[in-house]
Amino acid sequence: MSQDSHLRYDVEAALRASEARLREAQAVARMGDWELDRKTGVMSWSPGLFKLFERPLELGTPDLNEALGYYAPESIDQTRDTFWRVIDSGEREEFEQLVWLPSGAERYHATTIVPVKDADGYIYKLYGTTQDVTARKLVEQELRRQTREIADLYENAPCGYYSLDAEGSIVRINDTQLRWLGFTRKEVVGHMKAADLFSAPSRALFEHVFRVFKRKGVLRNMELDLLRKDGSVLPVLLSSTAIFDADGGFVASRTVVSDNSDRRQLELERAAHATRVTDVSRHMVEVQERERRKLASDLHDHASPNLAALRLTLGNLAEALPPEVREGLQSLLDDANGLLLDTTNGIRDICTDLRPAALDYAGLVPALHDYAQQFTQRTGVRVDLDTASFDFQVAPNIQSLLFRIVQEALTNCAKHARARSVHIRLGNCSSQVVMQISDDGVGFDSRQLSDRGSTHGIGLITMRERAEFAGGRFTMNSRPGAGTEITVVFEHDAGVLRQSPIPQSPVTPTDDLLSAGGKQL
Repeated sequence: MSQDSHLRYDVEAALRASEARLREAQAVARMGDWELDRKTGVMSWSPGLFKLFERPLELGTPDLNEALGYYAPESIDQTRDTFWRVIDSGEREEFEQLVWLPSGAERYHATTIVPVKDADGYIYKLYGTTQDVTARKLVEQELRRQTREIADLYENAPCGYYSLDAEGSIVRINDTQLRWLGFTRKEVVGHMKAADLFSAPSRALFEHVFRVFKRKGVLRNMELDLLRKDGSVLPVLLSSTAIFDADGGFVASRTVVSDNSDRRQLELERAAHATRVTDVSRHMVEVQERERRKLASDLHDHASPNLAALRLTLGNLAEALPPEVREGLQSLLDDANGLLLDTTNGIRDICTDLRPAALDYAGLVPALHDYAQQFTQRTGVRVDLDTASFDFQVAPNIQSLLFRIVQEALTNCAKHARARSVHIRLGNCSSQVVMQISDDGVGFDSRQLSDRGSTHGIGLITMRERAEFAGGRFTMNSRPGAGTEITVVFEHDAGVLRQSPIPQSPVTPTDDLLSAGGKQL
């Protein structure tokens, strides 16, 4: 074999190897190539192209019209137009087609057409490649679907969204918020700042908060009022997070706006209802105190004199009896006299419980001192009353309330606490009146208050309700073996307290009022 023959053999072998590698690559890439002779209209297909179109090799290569039969109607005209455009322009083109295969499957093909020219520049042949891009196309379709869904979620969410740049200008806003406000996108984006959308009071607050937000990057549930295009107000809750660049500089905000109208209306209704309940409760307490005062007065004015008269009558009767008769009835007379005395004392105690006279005629502090003494005499429990730092004149309803809380607390001590001593501190500072009642009793677990049949709860609930109905604060601390402490606080600005003209000691903070022993109230 000559040297030329060897060379030709080697070239042909290399060409066959290259074609084999090309066919393998096309099979892996689900790809084929084709040629179209412009003069004869004859086409040639690679084996890979037969596989793409599910066409048996024995059927041979189709002509152009038969090949176009594989395409969906909308792709047929597109393919013809692209062929002619390549011939006219002499430039390569790439496009995608929808294919209906004999098996009924739909596939997407990406075709590239390259014009081949002779030495005179005449396009005598078209060369092309076709690749099955169905998987990529389906992924793209799914991505577009998800993009549309995300866009719809953003634009038509049940809340408003907007984004601001570093200057506070609105760079993006969703359809929901635009509908709420009555603006168009062209009116807002690039033309308005967020502050322009707020009512005057909210605008000043927002501008201050926005400056802080650009440093901290987070804002949660801020209540503001947006201003609609027609001038009406829309209450909203606003939450934001910031986007920062690599250097920590503020880039933009992402803000969620929730319609707060229903919540605001509910809060107004709840506040109005709470006010009505408080007014009714205060009225009931006042009525109760009036009834207590009236009943105590009636007992004192009628029952006590009558009992005193009965004792005198009984004494006169005993004196009028003959000595021998009186001696025989002495034990009965003594019992009757003792019973009258016990009844008189009982009525006096009842009157004190109902409405101590000292409370009306001398004020809260004397009434507390009297009641503490009576309680100690009756129960044996020592009561220490510290009122050295109390120099407020308290409104009558608050005097009654504080007295009743002391009554209820001492009653609880006698019934449940098994305390040896009780300490009561009453004091005031410039803005508050504070009363603290503590005992050294057995204490209890406050979690037991909600248990069915608990004996601690009723009295404590009564004290809490009395204080809160009148606008005060009630707190209770207790644990087993450590006694119980009750604190009641009334603010001076509640309109129920009037400071006495008595010269005052230096103002003592509330914490000092409630401090441990050794510091005055």
